[in-house]
Amino acid sequence: MTSIVQFKSKGLRALQRLTNVGLSVAVILGAVLMPLSPASAHHGWPGFDTDRLVYIAGTVSSDGVWGNPHSQFDVTLDSNLPADTPELAIPEQLSGPEDSVRVNAALSYKGTHKELEVIIAPPAWSGRWGLGRALKVGERFQAVGYINRTDDGLFRPVVFWYGDDAVPVNQVLGNELPVRAPLPE
Repeated sequence: MTSIVQFKSKGLRALQRLTNVGLSVAVILGAVLMPLSPASAHHGWPGFDTDRLVYIAGTVSSDGVWGNPHSQFDVTLDSNLPADTPELAIPEQLSGPEDSVRVNAALSYKGTHKELEVIIAPPAWSGRWGLGRALKVGERFQAVGYINRTDDGLFRPVVFWYGDDAVPVNQVLGNELPVRAPLPE
């Protein structure tokens, strides 16, 4: 009888060790693979200063990366930005008064960077709203959006306009701004 109890006890301890090793491996794999997951690669609005919309204008200055989870490129800013957003066509999805007033009232960028890295929705999303191709180096680019909270050289638009015709492109999911920040005074 003693040997059966010892065998069960040793078997139980071996099973516990195996379980602990399995859990440890799962935790380690989770920590290693998590940065590769789409959720962590997604550059959501919470990382951006959504308390104030900012207007930028300039020219595309890099080929950037066009794809998922987002497209990114650089924009060399105009040296003399207007005080606020010039009169531009607002995409239909953001044309409601709560949003269009905020987009039109966005103050121009006053930061120290002469070039900003811009992050936009992936091609499938941007294509739905008016940009069915990669932007070209030297192409005109205007946008209203947010500066990143921890990297003030990173900009994410809620709407942008491209080319000489200032074609508007919605960059928000749905039909409203992710946050309705107070209007500038």
